[in-house]
Amino acid sequence: MVEQKCIEVDEKQLAAALERDPSKKTDLKDGQWQALIALHKTLLHEHHDFFLASQHPSASPPLSKLASKYTMPARMWRHGIHAFLEVLRHRLPASLDHMLAFIYIAYSMMALLYETVTTFEDTWIECLGDLARYRMAIEDSNTGDREIWGAVARSWYNKAADRRPVVGRLYHHLAILARPFSLSQLAYYTRSLSSVEPFDSARGSVMALFQPVLDGKTFSHHRVKALELAYIKMHGVLFDRPQNEEETFRETLISIQNGLLDAYIDRITSNFKEQGLYIATANIAGLFQYGGSGRSKVHRSLFWLAFMDVKKTRDQLANPEVPPSTEQPFSLDGDSRPASPMSPKAEKISSLETTNDTQTSSFLSKAAELAFSSLSITLRRHGDKNVFPFVHCMFVFLWNLASIESIMRYVQEEVPWNDICSFLNTLAKQENMTPAVLDSDNFPKSGEKGERPLPEDFFMRGQLFALDYLQTGWCDNNLVDEEERMLELPSMTATRVERLLWLGVRMAKMNKWIYYDTVVRTFRPMTEAGNI
Repeated sequence: MVEQKCIEVDEKQLAAALERDPSKKTDLKDGQWQALIALHKTLLHEHHDFFLASQHPSASPPLSKLASKYTMPARMWRHGIHAFLEVLRHRLPASLDHMLAFIYIAYSMMALLYETVTTFEDTWIECLGDLARYRMAIEDSNTGDREIWGAVARSWYNKAADRRPVVGRLYHHLAILARPFSLSQLAYYTRSLSSVEPFDSARGSVMALFQPVLDGKTFSHHRVKALELAYIKMHGVLFDRPQNEEETFRETLISIQNGLLDAYIDRITSNFKEQGLYIATANIAGLFQYGGSGRSKVHRSLFWLAFMDVKKTRDQLANPEVPPSTEQPFSLDGDSRPASPMSPKAEKISSLETTNDTQTSSFLSKAAELAFSSLSITLRRHGDKNVFPFVHCMFVFLWNLASIESIMRYVQEEVPWNDICSFLNTLAKQENMTPAVLDSDNFPKSGEKGERPLPEDFFMRGQLFALDYLQTGWCDNNLVDEEERMLELPSMTATRVERLLWLGVRMAKMNKWIYYDTVVRTFRPMTEAGNI
């Protein structure tokens, strides 16, 4: 069998490539490399023929189910492509030409399957992203080619994330492709850990971002800004929890409160509409304790478990006849470990362990101080429309958080209720909103033909804290190309203001922290919030 032969050859060649004794190492000749490429190419063609036959419209139901039953797409990737690519990678630079040739062969095959076997379209998209990332990684001499293949990989991963926004693994891949030591890289790494389906393997790779900053490495490159390093440092302290870094966290937070964030917003102006979303995503992930704690055995956090409980209840109410799914999708990263959430039993154990952790309150206090200090600074920038996307994202999180009292009590003391009311009152005076829209429990939409989502809607989609906010299919808008998602239209400011006021009214209806006077249309903190 060709597959078994590929497995045996790849294992043998990888062991030889990893041999540390130089006297035992042997280099493969061109003819041997070509034979290995031909062997794996044969396996890819066998899989291609199988998929065409089993997924043909005239195929019988038992035949069409074979591919899923025996996880054939994953087997094709693992044994036909990934294992051999690792052999080639460990033989670099001698294997460079052969690796390039095989990447092009595999990429062509995946592109063909993407066009012809649409049943497994999600798998083919991610495989194409992985192959483009391999091609980018081995390009050292030509910067232009490296950037092109990086953009190709990013495009495939974004397409995959569009289809499965709850899968954390995809954001880990985007983090690797992001500019090093940037807010976007921080946001993608932390999102991969706190997603509905967390990618726990990222707990190791995220330290490549945190460790140099925590170690005090200096960055002379002008593209690494002081504010980016400040947020990376604070999240690194929260994530790694070093005992001696409390003072570092406090000093860095004070620098942000004393003008570092304000100066950053003043300098980049409208670019903060995007950069602010990265800060909000990372700060919210911090409150989720980055999905949990631990390296080898992850214990899910209080926030993650609480929001997942809400999601499961909502899903069950929406589809009472459908039992909770226990299926665990295969990870394409070269192993068979599941990339999905833990089993209900494991979640229950982790919930108890996390609840009894005496450090949880202290951790959440620091994470809340970071998140809501940043929010407070932006709220005080009255009239600055560049902070609206950041505030919008934080309001959506706060609205959903406020409905879960069991975890809201951990952070409610840090929420800047006075600043929230002042901000909302300023918006209400500047914009003439229709009372019927604000008072309605329905998601505010203009109803105009061709209405498009806000840029931050695409960013919030699939995140645990926004699952109850955006309507199903709201972001599945074919009118918006991937390159145009962050494009700001003049009409979006009014839409965003309407959403912010609508969220303010929703929080006020909880009758706990803020009050909304329906007669004079103003907000004010309630006594309980004022005493917090």
